[in-house]
Amino acid sequence: MSPFLNLSDVEEIKKESQSNYISPTKITEEVRLRILGAGVTGFEGWTDDNKPVRWQTKPEKLPANIKVQDGYPPIKRFLAALVYSYESDSFKVLQVTQKTLMEQLFKYYQDIDYGDPVNYDIKISKTGVKKETTYTLIASPPKALPSDILQRYEEFYCNLNNLFDGADPFTQPTV
Repeated sequence: MSPFLNLSDVEEIKKESQSNYISPTKITEEVRLRILGAGVTGFEGWTDDNKPVRWQTKPEKLPANIKVQDGYPPIKRFLAALVYSYESDSFKVLQVTQKTLMEQLFKYYQDIDYGDPVNYDIKISKTGVKKETTYTLIASPPKALPSDILQRYEEFYCNLNNLFDGADPFTQPTV
């Protein structure tokens, strides 16, 4: 009898089905990441049909289709960065709206022993649910990015500014 699938096919399917984004709200266990290059920041809201809308500056007036939920602001400040995910051995966009994670990252960023987060790995974890959720960010001691990952990054395309247009940051423009 033939096997159900070749193991190489299974690995390829698993890789294709993984999201290109990491949202702290969706993590179920600690993730280890390395921030790569310049990040972007702005404001984000969600439409009634669950589509994100992002602005570089805070809009004076929100579009009518922005979802409003009791107890939650209609838009939040976000920061996004291209990261290397050790778990999936791939490049992803990390998007953070949680103030506690931003504050923890900024403390390391301003610490003379750590500095720019492109120089060290970070570990993000989450406990709790809904409004009782707690996020934690811990930095590993600074060390060089492994050369094989650095080489892959230098050949990788990502334009985080595409987030503001609703476009895929991994899609290269056509000439």
